[in-house]
Amino acid sequence: MKRTLSLFFTNNRKFLPLSATILLFFLVYAIGAGVYSGMRDPQIFLNLFISSPFLLISAIGMTMVVISGGIDLSVSGMVALTTVASAALLRAGWDPWLVILTMLAMGMVFGAIMGSLITFMKVQPFIATLAGMWFARGMCFFISDDAIKITDRTFKIIGQTKILIPGMSDVTTRTGNYISPMVVVMMLVFVIAIFVMHFTRFGRTLYAMGGNNGANENSARLMGLPVDRTKVLVYTVNGFCSALAGIALSIYVGSGHGLYAPGFEMTVIAAVVVGGIMLTGGEGYVFGTLFGVLITGVIQTLIQFNGRLSSWWTNIVVGLLTLFFIGAQSLLFARKKSQMATQKQLSQAKRVKRTAPGVVFYKRRSFWYLSGAASVIVVLAVVVLGNLQRTSADEASGNSTPVQAACQLQAYRRELAESFIQQGAILAYERNGGAQCIDEVYAIFPDGRIAGDNGSEQIEKQVSTADVEKLVEAITTRGWFTNEMYDTWHTPCGQCFGYYLTVQYDGQTKTIKAVDGGTDAPSNYWQVVALINSITPKFNSVP
Repeated sequence: MKRTLSLFFTNNRKFLPLSATILLFFLVYAIGAGVYSGMRDPQIFLNLFISSPFLLISAIGMTMVVISGGIDLSVSGMVALTTVASAALLRAGWDPWLVILTMLAMGMVFGAIMGSLITFMKVQPFIATLAGMWFARGMCFFISDDAIKITDRTFKIIGQTKILIPGMSDVTTRTGNYISPMVVVMMLVFVIAIFVMHFTRFGRTLYAMGGNNGANENSARLMGLPVDRTKVLVYTVNGFCSALAGIALSIYVGSGHGLYAPGFEMTVIAAVVVGGIMLTGGEGYVFGTLFGVLITGVIQTLIQFNGRLSSWWTNIVVGLLTLFFIGAQSLLFARKKSQMATQKQLSQAKRVKRTAPGVVFYKRRSFWYLSGAASVIVVLAVVVLGNLQRTSADEASGNSTPVQAACQLQAYRRELAESFIQQGAILAYERNGGAQCIDEVYAIFPDGRIAGDNGSEQIEKQVSTADVEKLVEAITTRGWFTNEMYDTWHTPCGQCFGYYLTVQYDGQTKTIKAVDGGTDAPSNYWQVVALINSITPKFNSVP
């Protein structure tokens, strides 16, 4: 039995990372659905796809690069540059479809330059693409220091359109489960990538080039494969994917800024690694990258449903998963080398009674890897348990700080907000929660008066009526009184804010609530919140 299992895993070793990724995703989602009933809603599952187009599209391009034996750190800069450049061109009056084509062409040219530097100038991929990332980031601020809002109708339609799922929605009332148009684009890119990687000469050449610390690339050259051309082309394709991801991001957030997608290149690489792609190249599947991206999304969703953990735990968990998969890749590579060493000894008919050196090396590496993984888990458990015990001890002794003592989400002060509206305010806004558990209520009146109350302090500020009119116009043009603005409330994490916003204008009144850090809230909602925060006064004290 043991020998049968060993032969099975040996013969199907290339599928192990992919199988582990798929199993991990369904296991985590099943646990989440068992603990939180809200995760059983089909729309929550679909939201994983709605919030992922820019990540998966970029990860597909990165998958091709990594399989070829390379790496590309310029993706985050290219994504940010695309958002800024597209927003600037749209503001200048360019046709939106021409803007999209221009951005895709720009990404391809940028990727071709990276590939040429790596192929013909023999610059290391890490160095060349790192320089490309900083160049692209710098160009963002050369175009604009501030965020550029996208008001183009075509981009808005693409971003706000809901594609209802047959059998899971009501076409008459336009309600039910849905996906966005960018999900369709994402899946189209996904299907094309699978076809290219497995049914074209280009894809087979990528697999032939990667792996074995560059030795396979030399072997591919000796086989007559177009290595140089393929290497330039794969970075060109990745530039295309990065630009398309930037377009998807600009549609999703409705603006462009040079600070968008910070550290995005590491998120993409982590998704690729968790998806089972070997960093040494030559092995892995685009199908695994899809589940690597979905695992990132489901971890974020679980943290949001938990309501007690900071959103930074997403990065912590993804980082640990990345380390685990890299370690597993190292073990698989070491096992392969040990098997090759053993086969070589057998072929030379040098049968000895001692263990082959490759096997010894593999066992030693397995020991150190498992020891390291166990150490990380123990340290993490000690830190978490230590914090819990310290908090419990502080509460028992009465030595907890004021911030900790007040750190409970306060009930929505609906009566105060309604009283402001009855007094003639056109807007009542409450920001609740955060690390210090603040509870701030603001009211903005047509004459420019802004009143604020945080429970222990009351403040006022006067702005011009033109500023108020501009704010109201911005809110209404973003579809506040349409179905495009809706509640997306869930229990916030310990450092997140809950937002309640009531707007009364032209005989209409509507209240919408949301939590920051969520992936399902309309992007226009956060633009409205940002506009309000820019003119409201600041409190001097924390209740």
